[in-house]
Amino acid sequence: MNLSGDGRGSSADVSMTTRELLVEREKELACIHAICLLAAEAPEPGEAAAGIARALRSATRHPGAVSCAVEFSSADGGASFSALEGVSSGGLPRGEVLESRLPDDPSLGWTGGIRLEYAEAGLGFLPQERTLLDSVLVVAASMLRTANLIARLRAASKGLESKNAALREILAMLEEERRAVAASFRRRLSAELLPLAERARDATLSGARRSEYLELLVDELGRDPDASGGEADPALSPREREVAVQVRNGRTSKEIAALLGIAEATVERHRHNIRRKLRVKERGANLASLLAYGSDLDM
Repeated sequence: MNLSGDGRGSSADVSMTTRELLVEREKELACIHAICLLAAEAPEPGEAAAGIARALRSATRHPGAVSCAVEFSSADGGASFSALEGVSSGGLPRGEVLESRLPDDPSLGWTGGIRLEYAEAGLGFLPQERTLLDSVLVVAASMLRTANLIARLRAASKGLESKNAALREILAMLEEERRAVAASFRRRLSAELLPLAERARDATLSGARRSEYLELLVDELGRDPDASGGEADPALSPREREVAVQVRNGRTSKEIAALLGIAEATVERHRHNIRRKLRVKERGANLASLLAYGSDLDM
């Protein structure tokens, strides 16, 4: 579509009756009304071009002999839309040509214009039609500016949706980790801490032994869960877990035996079973250190 015309041409015969002038005025008002309704829908540039071409062609004095070409191109060269109503003369106008260009405004985001052309010699445009074309172009610029803003908002919305999706994924991971930590703490509480608390409150024990259990409980509560060998191995018996907790806190077999009221040989057997169940094969490995730091135990 060629929009390079200079808009000059022979003046139209304006010797019209009052009735004819009123009819033309009604057509112009109908054109403005149709284009304003179109603008209210915030159409895409392609839809805007087609609607403007239809409405503007219908508003001319001789719509059957005129063509209306509308062309919009994005300023970044990414998209181009055109619409043609009527038959173009193929660049060789026989009648008058009327053309108007979009303003050079960066906020518009589009370039282009509107071209009206008579295919028959001797036909020209009324002065009111020249004014109508300029008015329509103002509305067209407003539609394109709105379309440009909507496109930018959509792009920003897509970026925000992507960030929100990533944030939701991170929050889901954090929630899963929180649940895992809570579950691990509940298991440790049930397997290691509550038994110590029950021992400490046993009224049949001597004051010294109850104090030792309280001291052990305080030590366990102050221990970093991430450095305590992880979760208690479910394969350990309750007594073995009790022995493991005390070994982890540095007590000797003799001290453990005295605290639990069992033979030292029994404590040694529990220690042996703990090593076996935790797959500690090195005879020289320090069980207390392994339990305290959970190096590479298969828990």
